[in-house]
Parts: sequence; structure tokens; C-alpha cells
Amino acid sequence: WRLIAGIALGVVALLCVAGMAVPRRCCGAPLLASPLPSVSEVKAAMVGLSVCATVVQTAFATHDRLSVKPCAPFVPANFHSEHTIDVTGATAQHRIEGFGGAFTESSALVFQSLPRHLRRRFIEAYFSEDEGIGYTLGRVHINSCDFSINSYSFDDVPEDFDLRYFDDAVAHDQRTMIPLIRAAQAVAPRKLKLLASPWSPPAWMKKGRRMDGSEPPPGLRDECRDVWARYLSRWLGAYERLGVPLWAITMQNEPENRAAWEACAFTPEQGATFVREHLGPILRKHHPQLKIFAFDHNKDHVVEWANASFSDAATSAFFDGIAFHWYSGDTFEHVATIRELWAGKLLLPSEATYEKYRWPPGTTLAHGSWSFGEGYAHDIIGDLNAGGLGWIDWNLLLDERGGPNHLGNDCDAAIMANVSAAELYLHPQYWYIGHFSKYVPPGSALLNATVRTRRRLPPPVGRPYGTCGDEDGLESASFLRPDMLVATVVLNCGSERLSYKLKSHGLALAMEIPPHAIQTVLHASDAGLGASANASEPVVAEQPPPSPPPSSPPAETRAEDKRSEDEPHAEDAPPQSAQ
Repeated sequence: WRLIAGIALGVVALLCVAGMAVPRRCCGAPLLASPLPSVSEVKAAMVGLSVCATVVQTAFATHDRLSVKPCAPFVPANFHSEHTIDVTGATAQHRIEGFGGAFTESSALVFQSLPRHLRRRFIEAYFSEDEGIGYTLGRVHINSCDFSINSYSFDDVPEDFDLRYFDDAVAHDQRTMIPLIRAAQAVAPRKLKLLASPWSPPAWMKKGRRMDGSEPPPGLRDECRDVWARYLSRWLGAYERLGVPLWAITMQNEPENRAAWEACAFTPEQGATFVREHLGPILRKHHPQLKIFAFDHNKDHVVEWANASFSDAATSAFFDGIAFHWYSGDTFEHVATIRELWAGKLLLPSEATYEKYRWPPGTTLAHGSWSFGEGYAHDIIGDLNAGGLGWIDWNLLLDERGGPNHLGNDCDAAIMANVSAAELYLHPQYWYIGHFSKYVPPGSALLNATVRTRRRLPPPVGRPYGTCGDEDGLESASFLRPDMLVATVVLNCGSERLSYKLKSHGLALAMEIPPHAIQTVLHASDAGLGASANASEPVVAEQPPPSPPPSSPPAETRAEDKRSEDEPHAEDAPPQSAQ
């Protein structure tokens, strides 16, 4: 244990030496902070270095984008702070599987339209550990979805109950999504875990005889339940033969949404019955390693669907967990309820995005909206603290219109492209997600850290999804990484600079976080700090906090300290592009 703690301490110290390392660059624009050191570098730097923490920061109205800041020293913890995060004695709660986004047909088509060098930069930006933010999860739609240019399936022959005409080559996806997935697989240092979700069966299997829209539940014809289950199994097998194995499947995307695009409605009881009697048995037979998730819709009804899926032992045996989206607002307490009621079931946040109409006035394609990055981090922290195993964004890439999309429900994305100008733009969501995906690798465990913070007001009732502000105070989530380092992600959606104490085993960091900013703090676990803490003077009374580490932005970018509480204007942030 001491050896592990020493190695962890050496990693922290080496990161401290990196300090203000020059960012790697993508075609003239900052892309991300320096990579984590190699094992040989860690061994070479282990002698004679003091205990400290590395701080990685992204902040509004500065040039900080996943920027490594100077080392923050640990000091005795006997000082007062209005905001405190305490990881002392925190225990591991659940495993983190990773973070990622969706390989939609729209993303694939935009990817194919880019010049070769931008395609490479795009893949590295998402999936490389050193050059990017290390995505390890992905989502794939079965048949078409709203972010396809047309509706399609792999067996359009009516009443083909034997699936004689099923396209086992999945030729349509071989032209679009599969090349994009393979490009990501070639760069990702770990095997990508892909989640598959059906939007709609072929038109002939549905009561309405069309893929777009859905009749009242069930949208699936009763006599087609078995063939639809076999169809899904065939699709999974086709992908596996092409070198794209799936990690998990949801029984239906947004089963409560009779959308204008591809949809198929189910009630909770109908969904549970379909899995118990049809989908579950055939997948356990032909794809026994595959995980099955219930629901895949908004958090406001997730408990109802969990009860229907898990209460009956025969049904629950087929479900590994439940997936959910963010469009009904925070409601993190619903996720936590499932964690308490159904311990052992996996909880997967499987979709989030902002529709284009949510762009605040003044938002541009080059900059995006800073509030969107904050909203993503707010939801990630809330979901993970409530029991989520990771977080999956929606489209990986969209064009300048927020598509292509065959129904016109255009959206924003973490990376947007101006195809005609051959430019890529990294929106704030990219940097905010990176604070998790780059520094909280698969196999990390959420820690039940104690957080004390001042909230100005309770969050407004019914505020839109992906919204946070001064009323949320200081938000954080802490994780024990496989290398025994602790990663604490700290979020300030408010308009004031906040001072906080990050406490561990009798020692603490005296920290500041700018307004509208996010930090990831990496430090040794309790075991690594124990020797230093035991050697420090006894704590007899709280003292004034020591001076924080030098982490302030340059003077010319300090205007945010005096900003009003209005939302930041997107044009204030420096553009992040790759040309």
C-alpha cells in the first residue's frame, strides 16, 4: 500500500512540475493541456518532491481550456472556508465506465465531408488520451433516427416474419456510421463500449405502417414482437461480424415520446413484458455478454419504469440496469431513489444535448454558448453523485446548421463544423466534458465525499434542463482513480469567484475557482497524504486561510470578477477552431 501511495504521490508531484506547460495545438488553436506523464517519467521524478495537487482549469473570459495550473500545496486544514469538500475517509461507491457521445448518421456524414487532416484532428480530439479527452463510451442508433437524412431499416419487405430479406451486411451503415466507429476504435487506447438503441422498427412492424411517429402504445404490432426481437439480435450479430461489438442495448429510445421522427411508444408494463417474453431470452441466447437497459427516456419517469422493470424477479433477471435522458430537468433525486431501491442495477445517463433554439442571443457558430458547457457539467456531477456510471452526449459532430436532420430539430454539439469553410469549432461542452473524460478513466470509483456550500436561493422550480447558476453554489464530485489518485471535479456556474477548502486526511488545499469555471484537482489519496498529515502540528483552532495558489487569469481578462449575474455572452469567449 505504501508503494502504491508513493507512486501516486510521485505522479502528483510530476504533474506539479509540469505547471504551466505549453498546450498542444491543433492547427493554430489550443486543443488541450499536456498529456499525463509516462511511467518512466514518474520514476525519474519521484525523489525529493513535496506533496501538492495539480489543478486543471477551464474558465470563462480567459484562455484557460483544460489548462494545467501551478502546483497547489497541501497545508494544515485548520482554516475556515465557507465552501468545503472533504474526501477524508470517503469510500468507493460505484464504478465509472466512462464518457462519450453518439455515432449518428449525421455525425458520420459531416465527418466524411471534412478534409483528411480535420478528420484526423476530430478523432484525436475525442478519442485520444494524450491529444484529446479520452472518450470510452459511444451510442449507436439501430435503423434510422432523427439525425439521419432519411428513414431506413434493414428489412423493408412487408410481413417478412422469417427475416429472409434482412440485410446482414448492414450496407447502409457500412457507408456511414461504421467507418466513423472504426476510426475511433483505431485511436482509442481502450476498447470502446458501445450502447445500441432502436428508434423504430421497420414500418411494416408498426401499427401506423410508417417509421416516423408512433401510434398510442404499443406502437409495435402484437404479432411483430417476436420478429422485432429477432431483428435486433440479427443487427447486433451483423455489427459484431464487422468488428464493431456492442456492450449494451436499450429496449427502445424514448418509449414515451410519440415524436414526429422515428418512434415506437411503450408503457412501462409493455416494455417490461417485451423484454421478459421476447427480447431478453433471444439476447441471452445469442449475445449473452450484452447488457440490457430499460427505459432510455427522461428522468422524471425513471422510477416508474424501474419499478415496472425490476419488481418482478423473472423480468428483472433480464435487465442489467436503466438508461435515462436529461430533458425533464435535474431530478437527480429520482436517480438516487433507484440506487437505493434497486442496488446492483446499473444507472446510465444515455443522452443529452441542447436544441439549436436554446442558443442565447449573440451566440455564434465559432464560440457556442458558455452556459451549455456549464449545464453539461452540472448534469454530469448530479447524475454521477446520484449513482450514474458515466455519461453519454448526443451527436459527436454536426454541421453549421445543427444537422443534417430530416425533421428539422437541429441541435448544438460539442464539436461543430463549417463544412464549406473546412473548419471545426470546439464548443464549451467539449472542454467541460473533458474535465471528466480525460481525468476520470474507466475503473475509477465515485467517492462519497462531504460537500458544504452556500446556496443563495433554491434552484427555481421548473427551470429548463441543463441550467445552473449562482443558486447552485459550489458543485463537485470526487473519484478514486485506478492509479490511486483522487480526482475532484469542481464547478462554479455563478458570477462570483469562490474560495474553497479541499480537505483530505488533516491536510487541505486553499483554493479559488473563477466565476463560470470548472476545475479538476488531482492529488494523492488519504494513504499518500497520511504521513504528511501525521507530522503536522495538532489542529487547535481554525485559522484564516492561507493565500491561494497563483491561479488568477491575466489582468486583462479579470473583468468577469465584476460582471452582473446575467448569463455570460458567448462572444466574450475566445474562439476555438481547427482549420
